[in-house]
Amino acid sequence: MKIKFIKTIPLLGLALMGAVSCAKGVGEMGKDERVPENRVIYEVFVRNFSPEGNLKGVEAQIPRLKDLGVDVVWLMPIYELGDTGKWGPYSSPYAIKNYKKIDPENGTEEDLHDLVRTIHDNGMEIWFDWVGNHTAMDNVWVKSNPEFYTKNDSDFVHPFGGAWKDVYELNRDNEVMQDSMVRAMQYWVDKFDIDGYRCDYASGPSPELWRKASEQVLKNGKRIAWLAEDSNRPSLVKNGYFDYNYCWDFQEKVLKGFANEGLAKLPELKRASELLATRGMTEREAKAPEDTIADPYKGRSRMVYLVNHDVLQDQGGSEDIVYGKYIKPLTVLQFTLYGMPLIYNGQEIQYKSGGRVSLAEKTPIDWSIQDTVMTNLIKKLAHLKHTHPALYTGEKSGAYSSLSTSADDRVYAYKRSSTDDEVIVMLNFSDEPVDFTIAEGMKEGKYMDILSGKAMYVNDSSHFSIPALDAAAFVR
Repeated sequence: MKIKFIKTIPLLGLALMGAVSCAKGVGEMGKDERVPENRVIYEVFVRNFSPEGNLKGVEAQIPRLKDLGVDVVWLMPIYELGDTGKWGPYSSPYAIKNYKKIDPENGTEEDLHDLVRTIHDNGMEIWFDWVGNHTAMDNVWVKSNPEFYTKNDSDFVHPFGGAWKDVYELNRDNEVMQDSMVRAMQYWVDKFDIDGYRCDYASGPSPELWRKASEQVLKNGKRIAWLAEDSNRPSLVKNGYFDYNYCWDFQEKVLKGFANEGLAKLPELKRASELLATRGMTEREAKAPEDTIADPYKGRSRMVYLVNHDVLQDQGGSEDIVYGKYIKPLTVLQFTLYGMPLIYNGQEIQYKSGGRVSLAEKTPIDWSIQDTVMTNLIKKLAHLKHTHPALYTGEKSGAYSSLSTSADDRVYAYKRSSTDDEVIVMLNFSDEPVDFTIAEGMKEGKYMDILSGKAMYVNDSSHFSIPALDAAAFVR
């Protein structure tokens, strides 16, 4: 980062002193605390994660994920999959044939035990993906318990008016089905020591299923973690059935919208970011949540993401395609604004798929293609998140405040702060380097930009220069 000073001679000495002091402490940025509401989550599509396409292929990379800064390894469904009605050469991982078996393509029970042990030995958690709204058309329940399913007269029903043609919709109100599902969830906790569930399409099943599961599925008598793929029913979080849900609108409407239109959308991005950072909500949710509840996310956290398996399948391919040139500043925003950031299957090397990534195909990541710039950026951001209470979300959430700059039409600057800590973020969304000042909000003193490793002494006369489409994250 280029830094300009008005009072060159006296501040130069202070800047050099600050560089020495900050450089000495760059690896000591406070205690590394893994606060539950502040987790870094990594989503694994087992089939595509490695050349092997199985659990052993995931296990081999667990030490690397630890080094990356991951707290939770979320496995997309690894259960036995159905064959009937599949819409590609492989079955979708969300078409479950048997909730209590591992698909042979993924490996054996011993392979899963080894993976769980390795994840735990590396200080991380493992979350499974649960599909509670529908099953494969050849699920064992279709014959053994047809009453578990929604029927149109005597015909099984495909969800969404028949759009999901490889699965049958479950009868959300069938209590025997709910209880059977809860027992199946407990099975994986008891036998394989997993730590939580990400629940697919959580607004589809009855809330009663999630109430039962959250109360009855226990690990050593204690509650496990629950993440809802949902943003339409904040009551699922407010009522305690889930600990977290998706911040869906922020990705779908705000981030993607900004990437499509660029600087013209910067004021909208700032407004939406401030609302998310202060209330944990998007504008649509704040105006009219479907099950209206005041401040459902107060003292809580949500998952924020740029890409996941749905984005890559439905919106055109890898994250560089979805977000284009804005990928770096938006990645910094994702990690520093609010909530729990998600990393998806190769995002850390900015793996370029070249197009849509179908759930019904096998397209393994080529890990020999390394994007060390993105990997190093995510490492720094994860470490920053773990060591600075100002970036926490939840009951100990750091306060947010926007910062006014002399280049607000191109730069977004904000501060997260707690009692003894603050992080100042500067994002340049322009195609050119931007030189600017900040009116107020930074205390005078020594700072280090964690992303560049450069130090400076800041006072009222300091100028900042951020390279094109780049970012800075200053700590005192």
